[in-house]
Amino acid sequence: MTRTTPRPFNAGDYTAAPAQITKSRWIDAPIASVWSVVADHGGMTRWVPMISHVELTDTDDRGEYGEGCERACQFGPDLLRESIPFWDPPYGYAYQIADMRLVRDHVAHLKLRERDGGTDVTWTQYFHPNANVAMNFVSRKVMMPTLMTKALKNLAKEVALNQ
Repeated sequence: MTRTTPRPFNAGDYTAAPAQITKSRWIDAPIASVWSVVADHGGMTRWVPMISHVELTDTDDRGEYGEGCERACQFGPDLLRESIPFWDPPYGYAYQIADMRLVRDHVAHLKLRERDGGTDVTWTQYFHPNANVAMNFVSRKVMMPTLMTKALKNLAKEVALNQ
């Protein structure tokens, strides 16, 4: 029997960091169409700015690339090592980035919800900023929100191309 309700996601299960940034977008497509793009790890290069390459480095315990898998994402000059601690098709997933220059204790959650014949996508980033106050401000108030807004816009375009 297919489950018709999402599993609850609790960021506190993965980090003690607070939610720092949330961006949302309604996409005029069924949840299954949005999920097929969001769940394609390698396809992130087509909709997330600055990600030029994604390598799946470890599968989950079933040999799949769902909950428990790991990936490496080339994000500008940085190689981000990510794990997938939460995977709930077609309702979303969370990824966790090992500590990096700008943030620590990072977890992000992409949540998909059906609404009005389309899909609401909400992307929340949880993290503690690292010490550099000026870079923290730029990262939290300018760079990451701008990147997330553009990514969600690109996601809508990518979903439309794949329908």
